Amino acid sequence: MVRILPRDVLRGLPTVTTTDVDDAHQKIADLFCGHDLVPQTRGTSVDMKLRSLHRGDVGIEFLDYGANVRISPEGLENFHLIQIPLAGRAHMEVGSSSVESSPKTATVPPIDRPFTMTWDRGTPHLIVYVSRLALASVAAQLYGEDPHGRDPGRGDPEESVKLGYAMDLTGSAGRAFLRSVVELHDDMISQEQRTAPSFVQKLLADTMVSRLLLAMNPVTKADRSSPASESRLIRQFRELLERHASEELAVPDIAENLGVSVRTLQLALRSEVGATPSELLRRVRLDRARELLLAAAPGQETIVSIAERCGFSHQGRFSALYLDTFGELPSESLRR
Repeated sequence: MVRILPRDVLRGLPTVTTTDVDDAHQKIADLFCGHDLVPQTRGTSVDMKLRSLHRGDVGIEFLDYGANVRISPEGLENFHLIQIPLAGRAHMEVGSSSVESSPKTATVPPIDRPFTMTWDRGTPHLIVYVSRLALASVAAQLYGEDPHGRDPGRGDPEESVKLGYAMDLTGSAGRAFLRSVVELHDDMISQEQRTAPSFVQKLLADTMVSRLLLAMNPVTKADRSSPASESRLIRQFRELLERHASEELAVPDIAENLGVSVRTLQLALRSEVGATPSELLRRVRLDRARELLLAAAPGQETIVSIAERCGFSHQGRFSALYLDTFGELPSESLRR
């Protein structure tokens, strides 16, 4: 998997900073769209860091609020965003669907529905911006027709593509998308390449958008007509994990408890959340471990005891997973 460090995103460009919530709100509203921005701890300020660079129909942002915040946009409408946590975790709710994101799973907010996000402190994001019209144009070239079977020469081209809400960054398609983002990013920030022919710049942008479409596998009419029971299934799955995450759980046992086959559970999770049952179980356990580590007083709790309470029996494996997910070792969280 491509490893992207926060300090490398748009390196060399000026960083906009603010600790004032209203100022942070206005800066992001000017860049993206109207929204509500609410710190999740009463009286808490933010420590926002923002870098942004756009070229034509694409753009790349680095955004870190430096605090636990809840964000409720009014709607994107004219552009798509792919939000990639570089550490930590975030959560997005769209109606009855929800997505847990981490460096392994990006969120892809809808452009035509309201949604709400919560970003934990310590969750810097790399955000990829693509105009709605550009995505539709590349989709028409990629598929020969739009993903829903309409003639791309008829009607409003901006209506041709419906994406899901999550992107798996660990699979081959997700990794290819990340590589194309890095290539586009490096070209955009390179002074030498700013004078490159426009067709070269467009090729890099179109390649990135194509990789995005291949990684997302645009939603078809059949997908959109899926019964709401899938969303209920996902909620029931999450509730079961929250209650029993520290216990010995096997995917077949979980599926049996929910009254579905393993395959049905896997497909529902992959479609709505972009992850497998085992990955989500591991994330719930890691999140719980992080909460306990941050709340523990050094000397009163040990990493081993907390790891075991959260269902991790191998400390080395736990430490590696924790570092990969949150960008720091368990011992660093315990010392906070």
